[in-house]
Amino acid sequence: MIVHNRQAADGLFREILLAFIHLVCYTVCILKTFVFVRGTYAMKIGLLGFGTVGSGVEKIVSGCANLEIAKILDRDPAKMADKRVTPRFEDIVEDKEIDCVVEAMGGIHPAREFILAALKAHKHVVTANKAVVAAHMDEFVKAAVDSGVKFMVEATSGGGIPWIKNLQRAARIDEITHIHGIMNGTSNFILYNMFKSGADFSDVLAEAQKLGYAEADPSADIDGDDVRNKCAISATVAFKGLVPVSLIPKVGIRSITKADIDWCQSQGLVCKLFATAVCEGNNWCATVEPVLLKAGELEAAVPKNYNVTCLTGATIGDLKFYGQGAGSLPTGNAIVQDLLDIAADEAWPLTFDRELCHEPNLLKGKYLIRVSSRTAVAKAAFEPIAQRWEDDGPGRVLIYTKLVGAGDLHKAVAACRQYDNGMWIARFVEA
Repeated sequence: MIVHNRQAADGLFREILLAFIHLVCYTVCILKTFVFVRGTYAMKIGLLGFGTVGSGVEKIVSGCANLEIAKILDRDPAKMADKRVTPRFEDIVEDKEIDCVVEAMGGIHPAREFILAALKAHKHVVTANKAVVAAHMDEFVKAAVDSGVKFMVEATSGGGIPWIKNLQRAARIDEITHIHGIMNGTSNFILYNMFKSGADFSDVLAEAQKLGYAEADPSADIDGDDVRNKCAISATVAFKGLVPVSLIPKVGIRSITKADIDWCQSQGLVCKLFATAVCEGNNWCATVEPVLLKAGELEAAVPKNYNVTCLTGATIGDLKFYGQGAGSLPTGNAIVQDLLDIAADEAWPLTFDRELCHEPNLLKGKYLIRVSSRTAVAKAAFEPIAQRWEDDGPGRVLIYTKLVGAGDLHKAVAACRQYDNGMWIARFVEA
């Protein structure tokens, strides 16, 4: 009996001690917020990564009196002259004076491990890393809640566009049923210039790389991976339930040709790469795919590397947001907005406690599919959904589909693509 009572007492003591530690951490956060707002204390920041995004953050923070970058993680020897720079993450996460960590490295590893370590060390985290957030968002949010700190992701999905916070604002009082948009500046730059100049895809891609709009390896941008990550994050926030990125089918713009552009222009259409997500009840569906818009539509006119994001609420109707979707200063601006919200205790936590069910055919549409020939494989894949087939010159067969669910369409495309890698598809968007 004495042993059991002693064990119970030990367990109670541990619970009281843990509660006390959380109370102390919370009190410190409140006290710091009190002085942040009055400008007598600068929130100290540990910056992970000093490349394109990190340098933009540093430049903007230098003009904010209540923010201070205390340490920077970077392994480039050329940057070691700056006394804030360290090659060791431990120098940041173990520094008791650092209040917030900005993750600007990109990629999954070691970004995931660094973010979790920072959150568990009771440090707020702000990130622009859409790949790691799309893959581990639930894990990060739970860690932030457990530690009583904020995890902020504004810069992941809209670059300089205030997209995530406006999704949160709308979702407070409204049911968001639909989101869509142009969420990648590189792919939009390529499509815009192909329509404007009539140049081939490879030539415009090379120009984008020369101007710094496209990476040396542009796969994530032109194959739709970047947009899919942003779509998953945006839909999770909008629908208040976890939308796994792995369940979103995607087709990029790699296979579009000058002949496809010529066909679009002959029909008074413009091609854009869209992220689309819909939610009805607790059922959701999302896709990343090229779409065909009438030339007069707002989204059809989005130029160069600009983005536009749109939401539809049950009471608010349609809201659209336009601006720079990427770049050092636009993305840095979004990160600093999150930092200022944390400093002023105005940061809204991410919440998604709604149980959602994936319904792959909830989103329906009519598609155009361009294949190289009427092969047996193409006929087997597309005949069940085809409305008509049309020869459009050597090596070009156009398939116009019936109204079809997105899940069925992408399943057919996947079955045929391994035999016709140059296939191009696009969904007609009705005005």
